[in-house]
Amino acid sequence: MEKLKNILVWSLIIAYIAISMSFIKEKRNKILCLDIKVEILDSLKNGFITIQDIEDFLHETDMNVIGTPVMSINTKDLERKLKQYASVKNSEVYVTLEGDIRVEIDQRNPIVRVINKKGQSYYIDQEGAIMPLSSKYSSHVLIANGNIIEHFELNRTREIYCDNPDSYRDKNWQKNHLVCDLYKLSKFIYKDNFWRSQIEQVYVNDEYEFELIPRVGAHIIYFGGIENYDIKFRNLKAFYHQGLNNVGWNIYDKINIKFDNQVICTKR
Repeated sequence: MEKLKNILVWSLIIAYIAISMSFIKEKRNKILCLDIKVEILDSLKNGFITIQDIEDFLHETDMNVIGTPVMSINTKDLERKLKQYASVKNSEVYVTLEGDIRVEIDQRNPIVRVINKKGQSYYIDQEGAIMPLSSKYSSHVLIANGNIIEHFELNRTREIYCDNPDSYRDKNWQKNHLVCDLYKLSKFIYKDNFWRSQIEQVYVNDEYEFELIPRVGAHIIYFGGIENYDIKFRNLKAFYHQGLNNVGWNIYDKINIKFDNQVICTKR
């Protein structure tokens, strides 16, 4: 008897939940989208995309959601289409109980602006994604120029794919894949507060080696290739602190750190 009573109680509870959900679904189907609210999460840091850009996008003829039943809005599809913006790293779209569409945008964060050998210019972000320049915003980041030849088609590529050089025997590897090393170097500089404030430009010379132009000091840093880059920066920082702080920052014309555990200086 007790078992039958429990079964009856649970059956009533399940039936109540099912009926309630049905009413809620019917009510939700009648709720129309009345407003779009957009938030750019990192708007104080970057300005590649604005709230107006997103609102205009969502008001386009084939994307217009105002007046549409909220249950019929495919938020995942909206997220996917918003990510087509080269400057959008991530997007989240959801519908509130009041019928509003909420859009949260996270922009890509560039770490270097590249000006290649053809004079084309673009950004590379922290994840290795290529970003076109913006007419409305310019990011104050490291500049890289000189003899830069990409190993990809610039207008068709959204991300840098850097394969393992050990798996290649192409004699032109260094030239064609130098942008991968440039990305690695730029990322290291960006993540280090000292070097981010000190290095303002990377120049690629005819030997496809890096030359660094500092903000402070009248010298050029002959860096060489990417190999042992962390050790080179460690030695250079030690020389800055123990050498230039004592003799002056404008006494040298060239500082060469290409070779292992050596800092070779040429006076002006």
